[in-house]
Order: sequence, then structure tokens, then C-alpha cells
Amino acid sequence: MSEIKTSAKGVDYADPCTLQIKKRVYSQALLMRIPHDHTDVQDISLKIGRYNIPYGLESKKPKSELTLNNEELDALIRYISENYKPLMLGQGEYINVSEESATLVENFKRLIEGQSDTARMLIENGILSDNVFLAASVIKKRDALIELREKLQEEQPERYWQEWFTRNKWVLGSDFAQIIDERVIDTENIADYIMKSYDGFVDLVEIKKPNGLPFWASTKDHGNYVPSVDLTKAITQCLNYIYAIELEANSTKFTRRIGSRVIKPRCILIFGRSYDWNDEQREAYRILNAAYNQVSILTYDHISERAQNVLGAEAIESVGDDWMQE
Repeated sequence: MSEIKTSAKGVDYADPCTLQIKKRVYSQALLMRIPHDHTDVQDISLKIGRYNIPYGLESKKPKSELTLNNEELDALIRYISENYKPLMLGQGEYINVSEESATLVENFKRLIEGQSDTARMLIENGILSDNVFLAASVIKKRDALIELREKLQEEQPERYWQEWFTRNKWVLGSDFAQIIDERVIDTENIADYIMKSYDGFVDLVEIKKPNGLPFWASTKDHGNYVPSVDLTKAITQCLNYIYAIELEANSTKFTRRIGSRVIKPRCILIFGRSYDWNDEQREAYRILNAAYNQVSILTYDHISERAQNVLGAEAIESVGDDWMQE
């Protein structure tokens, strides 16, 4: 049994446990009992750290450290005890998850949500596998898709959809690394989003609300479907943004402000619905999109289908198809 020691500050702790040793760093876990000044209650905490070799430098220069409090530690222990053995069964094994286990998964999702450093620390130190983090990420994306489909049945302002896409930029594609906080192109043009791609260049995203703006004109032109006045205005707005940002491309001040380079920017326009299109309208859409080299038009239904493809059919099977509306 480990010997319990007491620090100069009155904190009881067990002997540190070395989790892994590499060429230049090692990881270590330390269990502590933290007393409180005004109560007899004592919390058990776990500190996990990665430190430089040689040993003994953890108090001076840690590479990274994370301390889980009593509640977080209890949740983590329950999660591992419930899920470690099922994960070890390997691929191809299907396990029925009880309601209690499902609650643990949800608790873990809340634990890491918005705390990527926490998740990375747990994965790096071997406490959790990256597959567990991926599972929590899938749950979060599934919830976002359910929210999308539910809100499409309601009247939501454009601001709501801007915030939804801010929280769920993954639906825009894997090319985008981050949303740039700076949205002002020049004194007259403010884009919904300026997105930074993984290759360091910028693209634009313009969002219109899904309902109340018709995609196609009410009458055909020479037997062909043509974009509505609202869609034509939105496309023109995108082209103006592209023109404005290209004018700023050689501006050192602008490049420094957004932190990225501008070379042949593109704009994604999210506009309207398409769930009830016929074959002729789908063909007209393909022709319309092909006419613009720097603008890509997507409907909210295209976004939903893209999200479903990312998650896979099994991941969102429970969502159903009752979300469509006129």
C-alpha cells in the first residue's frame, strides 16, 4: 500500500505514479486530499502532468498540468469503469448501452465540451483513448444536427443561424480551420464570416435565413428555372464581398488584421430550402452553381445532408425524417 505523506501546506498526497517515460518527457499522476479551512470536508483531487526529464523538475517547469477536482475525478472513474472493457472488445463488437452508461457518456461530453486542453491532456497521458474523445465529439455533432432539423421547422432570425454556424463550423467542410474574429472587409462591407483554411488562406461565408426567401423565381424564363430576386441579391452581395476583399489583398494592414493571406477567395452562400425540389430544379441548381467560379450556393437541406454524411447513418438514425416542412 502506498505511503501517504503531507506537504508543508497540509495537503495529504500519495506517492506519484509515473504513467509513461519517453526520450525527453515523462507523464505522472498524483492523488491528493485537499482540506478546506471552514469545513471538515476533504476533496480528493488528481493531478496529471507531463514534465521534462530529468525527474524532479515538475514543480519548476511542467510542460503541461491538469488537476481534476473531486466531482470530475468521480465522473472519470465511473466513466472508465463502465466503458474500458467494452472498448477493449475491439471493432465489430456491438454493445447495448444502458441508460446509466448513456448518462455517463453525456456527463463526459459536458466535461470536455469547450475544454479541448482537458481532453488533450487525458488522451496524451493515456487516461482516455482518442476513440473515446471521438465518440463524445460525434454525440455533440449529432445534437447539433437534431437542433438544426428542429429549428428549421420554426421561424428563427438570421442572427440565430449565424450563431449556430459559429458553434458548428464543421458542417461547412473540412477545409476550414477556424472562424476569424475580424469580419470587417472595408468601410462598406462586413461579411458574416471570414474563414481561415488549413492552408492559411481566407474564404467568406454569407448566411441568409432558411424560411421566407424563395430560391427560385415564381415563374420560369423561357421554360427554365431562374433564381429569385432575393437569391440574385444575395449572390451579388457575395460577389461584392469578393471584389472588396481582393482589393485589400495587397494591404499589409488588412493582412495583419485578419492574420491570413488573400488569394482567389471564395464565398459560400447558405440560402433557402431544397427538400421539395423536383429533378428539373436540381438540374437548374447544378447549372446555377457551375456559373460562378468563386461562389458556392448551399441550401439548409444541403447542410443537413452534409452533416448526416459526416456522422454516418447509424449515428443519427434516431433523428428520423419528420423534420421536413413546407
